[in-house]
Amino acid sequence: MALAPYVEAYWYPDETFAVGVEYHVFPRFSNIHEPLFQDQAGTIPLPNPGLTGAGGEISFFAENGDFWIKVGVNVFYLIIDLDPNLTHVWPSTFRWVQNPAATVWVINHGLNAFPSVNVLDPLNQELFGQVDYVDDDTLTITFSSPETGVAYLRR
Repeated sequence: MALAPYVEAYWYPDETFAVGVEYHVFPRFSNIHEPLFQDQAGTIPLPNPGLTGAGGEISFFAENGDFWIKVGVNVFYLIIDLDPNLTHVWPSTFRWVQNPAATVWVINHGLNAFPSVNVLDPLNQELFGQVDYVDDDTLTITFSSPETGVAYLRR
């Protein structure tokens, strides 16, 4: 059976990313760490507990199911499923990678909300652009010059 992906960025109330923070993933009704993998086939195991990445992200593959994830002192409920419409954590985060460079990024995120937006360049420095919400599932970010990077949208 193929494993389902999970990718989420976490940050603090002051809007700085939670970098290098220990996280734990548990099945909903257990205190035993869930096996996590780097690949969908489940051939490359990841440590659990693990540490958040340079952008506060946690990324892994796991069996479908209901889980608790503890990031630092905070605990979140999440569902992981191969169907992306079922995989969620509230608040949800959508990650957009922009390459090649563009002055206007058009992002179809499907969050059914007007999410907050954080953008990082390839060196993990914050970028600032004009965010315009087209509708509940689409937004644009306009920069003064062409940029590449990653946008994290959080509802």
